[in-house]
Amino acid sequence: MSDTIHKIVTDRMIAALQRGTVPWRKPWQAATGQPRSMSTGQPYRGINPFLLGLTAAEEGYSSPYWGTYRQVSELGGQVRKGERSTLVVFWKQARAEQRDPQTGELTVKQLPVLRYYRVFNAAQADHLPGRFYPAPGDRSEIAHPQAVLDAYLARGGPTLVHVAGDRADYHPATDIIRLPPRAQFRTPEGYYATAFHEAGHSTGHPARLNRPGIAAFDHFGSGRYAREELIAQMTSSLLGAQTGIDDPATFANSASYIAGWLRALDNDHRLVIAAAAHAQRASDLITGPERQPAKDSDRGLGAAPPGGEHLPAISTASVKGSHQADHGPDGHAVADSERGDQVVFPLVTAQPEPVPLTSAAASAKEPTGSLSHGSDWQAEAD
Repeated sequence: MSDTIHKIVTDRMIAALQRGTVPWRKPWQAATGQPRSMSTGQPYRGINPFLLGLTAAEEGYSSPYWGTYRQVSELGGQVRKGERSTLVVFWKQARAEQRDPQTGELTVKQLPVLRYYRVFNAAQADHLPGRFYPAPGDRSEIAHPQAVLDAYLARGGPTLVHVAGDRADYHPATDIIRLPPRAQFRTPEGYYATAFHEAGHSTGHPARLNRPGIAAFDHFGSGRYAREELIAQMTSSLLGAQTGIDDPATFANSASYIAGWLRALDNDHRLVIAAAAHAQRASDLITGPERQPAKDSDRGLGAAPPGGEHLPAISTASVKGSHQADHGPDGHAVADSERGDQVVFPLVTAQPEPVPLTSAAASAKEPTGSLSHGSDWQAEAD
């Protein structure tokens, strides 16, 4: 089941790339904001906003709000007959008893359990309150991007220096982000998208989130390399959404760029959802402790499983489902389907090979180029 969910998510990303759409560029509408839960009003997290946003873009949904059939009904709405649902999965913790085969000793562990629900967009329902159909406007959630960047740097973040030229990179060994002066960028949005990209890399420093892709870089073309680059791109998109910026040029749609990511996703079905989990943590770190949600508020929104940075799985898979709204006389069939299945994922801990931090630096350029040619970030000798 776990492999099936990962494959579903990956297939969604591959399909978007094959259509020429870069799915980790913000797919939701800037005018209405990120996909949100009808029941809590909170934005979905992790891979959720990207996948729900893709569905909304494909179907032309203008509302950012999503809810189960039951939630829509409790709010006074009615899902139109024949509307197709979208899967949303999230993590919970479950107790599991394990007996040592040698000693017979029984131990109890907490294991992440994957659950899914079927949700509908508010645009698929009638008679919902007007607040679920917001008018277009400024939907930035937090301060100006410069304020976010300044606060992160001042709160124990890396050092940012501006150097004339065409290089933008992050050096883990010195914990320095290097950017061209803002005047060299074609647009302010391009500057902040690049700055957020490099800031995303910097969160992997051993003193912060200690991600293998930064703390123990191995080589170009590896799965670790691809994951770290995708983490930085998703982080930039999440921060861009939260600060109200959007630069279509941030992600190149060149044939070589798309072909490179198609190969990477085809080789690793866990790549995209694991990267999105790390990108959410990176975004939370950059925007500050005050932006990090309480544990309970993550339920149903795609919170990543607890238990370590190197858990290979994440929050949510959201795809077009084959299930349609069923208007039976008692509604029990729909309500039962909302409960979803449970799948226990094994706890897998990555074992990165230690490499000297002085041997690598993460680098990005604006606009980005082909993954297969080592674009976006590179290892450089100091």
